[in-house]
Amino acid sequence: MTTAPQHRFLLLDGMRGVAALGVLAFHVTVSASSDFQQLASFYLFVDFFFVLSGFVLWPSMPHQGKQLGLASRIFILKRVFRFWPLAVASLIVALIAIDWERNVLVGKDNFNAPYGSLAGLPADDRIHILVFAFLLLQVFLSAAIAINVPLWSLSAEWIANVIYAPLTAVKWGLGIIAAIAAGYLMLWIGLTFDASFIENSGPIRGFEAIGRAFLGFGLGLLLRKYLPQLSRFRNWWLLSLSIALVVSLFFIEDAWHWNSYRYAITYFAAPIFALLILQLTKFEVTPGTRKAKVLTFMGVYSFGVYVFHQPLIQWSNVVLGTPSGIFPSSKWIYFFLVQSVCVTIVSIFLTYEAKILVERPIQRWGKKLVQKASSKLSA
Repeated sequence: MTTAPQHRFLLLDGMRGVAALGVLAFHVTVSASSDFQQLASFYLFVDFFFVLSGFVLWPSMPHQGKQLGLASRIFILKRVFRFWPLAVASLIVALIAIDWERNVLVGKDNFNAPYGSLAGLPADDRIHILVFAFLLLQVFLSAAIAINVPLWSLSAEWIANVIYAPLTAVKWGLGIIAAIAAGYLMLWIGLTFDASFIENSGPIRGFEAIGRAFLGFGLGLLLRKYLPQLSRFRNWWLLSLSIALVVSLFFIEDAWHWNSYRYAITYFAAPIFALLILQLTKFEVTPGTRKAKVLTFMGVYSFGVYVFHQPLIQWSNVVLGTPSGIFPSSKWIYFFLVQSVCVTIVSIFLTYEAKILVERPIQRWGKKLVQKASSKLSA
């Protein structure tokens, strides 16, 4: 078996930050305007995250059949302590924000519950929703997704991590290829039979969500597994083609926006992003340089921006308001820029605090558990 080098691809760290800001721009747009559908198509950056996650995680996944079960459990345990701390922190922030929004609306004699609110639900239903949300099982329950919508992708990826863990040791990548095929099948089932939900909320639950995660994650794994062989297909022409294809995704989705087949674009978004990632691996960034520090910062805080931004956008729209009525594009652009910048800054601040207060203590404890399990693997 051939594996790729274990070094970090700093340019991809920066691209992770760009993608997080793209998803943020998408939520700012769809939360306040029906215009600028090119921005409304930025939800496709989630498929980029799935591919990049598989690419980055390949070296840490089980590669041999010996003690495969224990190796898979260690990998899954590591993912638990990577996913959960900031996800849980963001859910708590979201619940606080939603309660704040409800109080503001009631003060204005508006008794409509904010999106994601559990107010008025029976206690058993609230507990059921919260359990699904905090266990990152949102893709199986729409009400759990509503609390903090972007976490659906973490839920779908978490499921993909669990299923893929034992499959990566299958020879010649056949286990991964089978899972990618299953991803395409699940995506087709979801887009075909869950159309009424998708029309209003997008392909973010059930089969369509898990299918997107399986498809993207598997392509990322294959890309990293065979990177030495695929490196010969990195050149300026293919880089230009990959960029052109990525840009075309957003304009094609815009053109299809009001058609029932618009989300069919998710069938080929992940392969296009995989081609882009392959081309970007050609470029090395020297560690320790200013450029490297900027790219590392973008990568480190991208996850926090991703999980915290939507509760902040919704809170801002409900509590502070959005442009209303017919208004010039300049007013919308001003609102978009101000809200995007402010939400990004606050998300980075919340990430910084959550890393100190929540993530680091939990990960220290998790590291001990992983080391204990790893000692059994090496014994």
